[in-house]
Amino acid sequence: MLGLGILVRLGRTVVGGALAEAGLLPSWLYRHLALAALEEDDFPGALQYLKYAEDPLLTQILVLRLRLLIFRHQRERRAWQALWQQGPSAEMREKCQDLLAQEERALRLLSGYENKGVALLAKESSSGPRSGPT
Repeated sequence: MLGLGILVRLGRTVVGGALAEAGLLPSWLYRHLALAALEEDDFPGALQYLKYAEDPLLTQILVLRLRLLIFRHQRERRAWQALWQQGPSAEMREKCQDLLAQEERALRLLSGYENKGVALLAKESSSGPRSGPT
C-alpha cells in the first residue's frame, strides 16, 4: 500500500501539470486526482480535477464537505463573538478580533469554493450523461 501511495503522489506531480489542465486524460484519472486532492483538503485542486472528471457524486461530496466546514467555522465565529461581547481584557479582545478576522477569511474562501462546486454541479446536470471512454 505504501508503494501505491508514492506512485499516486508521483503521478499527481507529473500529471498535475499542463497535461492534466488540458483535460486530455481519461475521466477515471481525474476522479482519482480529485479524491487525492480532497484527502489533502486541496479544494481548488479538487475543483479543477472535478471539472474534467464530470462526476456529480464526487462534486456533491466536495460541496457537502465544504458546507460542513462552513458550519463549523460559523459556530466557532459565534463562540468568539460571544466571548468578545462579554467584555474580556484588552489582550483577550485583541485575540478575539484576530480570530474573528481569520474565521471571516476562512468563511469567504470556503463559500467561494462551495459556489464553484454548486456551479459545477449545475453544469454537470445540464450537460447530461457523458459519452465516451471513462
